[in-house]
Amino acid sequence: MPQSILIVGCGCAGPTLATFLLLAPESDPAKLPHITIVERTPALLSAGQNIDVRGTGIEIIRKLGLEDKVRSSTTGEEGVLIVDDSNETWAVNAADKTGRVQTGTSDCEILRGTLAAILYQRSQQVSDDVRRQGGQGIEYIFGDSIDALEQQGDTVNIRFANSGEHRSFDIVAGADGLQSRTRRLAFGIEDEKDKLKPLNAYAAFFSMPAAPSDSLWRRWWHGPNRRSAMIRPSGDRRKSTALMIVVSDVDQRLKDVAAYGSRGTEKQRALLREYFDHGEWECERLWREMDQADDFYYDMVAQVKLEKWHKGRVVLLGDAG
Repeated sequence: MPQSILIVGCGCAGPTLATFLLLAPESDPAKLPHITIVERTPALLSAGQNIDVRGTGIEIIRKLGLEDKVRSSTTGEEGVLIVDDSNETWAVNAADKTGRVQTGTSDCEILRGTLAAILYQRSQQVSDDVRRQGGQGIEYIFGDSIDALEQQGDTVNIRFANSGEHRSFDIVAGADGLQSRTRRLAFGIEDEKDKLKPLNAYAAFFSMPAAPSDSLWRRWWHGPNRRSAMIRPSGDRRKSTALMIVVSDVDQRLKDVAAYGSRGTEKQRALLREYFDHGEWECERLWREMDQADDFYYDMVAQVKLEKWHKGRVVLLGDAG
């Protein structure tokens, strides 16, 4: 009987793992694992800032047969301009186009949502191929997550949060991001504060209509009181992306509103406006567009510190580990 594997999270890491599992050398497709991917959002999450694909990342997309597709979907960013309130340039850091030198902009810079969609489509394609050959392929479940997990011998028993359905799997892989619920369920929520290390930095991402001042160069403004913001190309000349950053180890509100996740966008926007509503650079444009953005995303910047990436039959990958 083929293994049953649950992957929690349908971002970049989850579909990548599923695709590689189904591409494993196996003469009988019916013996390939039956994979279930559960994603808490009702559809693929399109939000997310730039990902610079380099090193091992390039090797992975190449093995997946996606290098040409990914490279043709990049943002086209030419590099970074450090600018002041008057938009005057003080430093220039051009993109490396060779793939051999690490600069602020890689030769393969792509929006997270675009990359996630490409990886998801590839997993669908491979799943369909496996099913045509007699295998079970991938089952996708959107709009749900897990809220209970228990390991018993060779089995991991889980409960889906919204449907309430109980199911059992041979392996569970948590690819559900920095705030991974799989990690908390498997490793223990009481130890979460020792595993998730905040860096006292908080960031908001969103897209907005492009302005005449926008170009293929990223503009990065630094203000007083440990604030910065940047405007970047998106790959679509009609649209730019923005990232607003605050670094503070004293303002507890920044951490508190992050804890609300997507339920706290109004509180998050209001706090960021308080930080950036001072008439500097293009900050007024940013917070006005931030209020209108439907892909606004805010979170703390942190690192996950684990002694190992698995516990029994539960494994973590991507930002979750």
